[in-house]
Amino acid sequence: MNLKKRIGHNIAIHRKQAGLKQSELAEMVNISTKHQSRVETGVHFPSAELFEKYSKALNIDVSKLLNINDINTSENLIREINKMLATANNEQIKLIFNIIKVIIMDK
Repeated sequence: MNLKKRIGHNIAIHRKQAGLKQSELAEMVNISTKHQSRVETGVHFPSAELFEKYSKALNIDVSKLLNINDINTSENLIREINKMLATANNEQIKLIFNIIKVIIMDK
């Protein structure tokens, strides 16, 4: 499963755990139901702003939406990231770069 689909699936799981319909969550984060469906099916990737809105609407930390279980030392995290990058294709690496760029530039 690619990154967009995994994250979309994770958002859907948390939405269902909160007892919400797609249309209800979409309204809470100010997007269309169609866009919500596309996020959950991995067609669209949520922006950093949308991740924050999901976090507030679902009352969970963004890390849960990203399925980040254990925060380790920076060295361990970098090592794990490098392992994942080694298996990624060119398209995935470009997507990861853009995500990191948005996060870093946001500071």
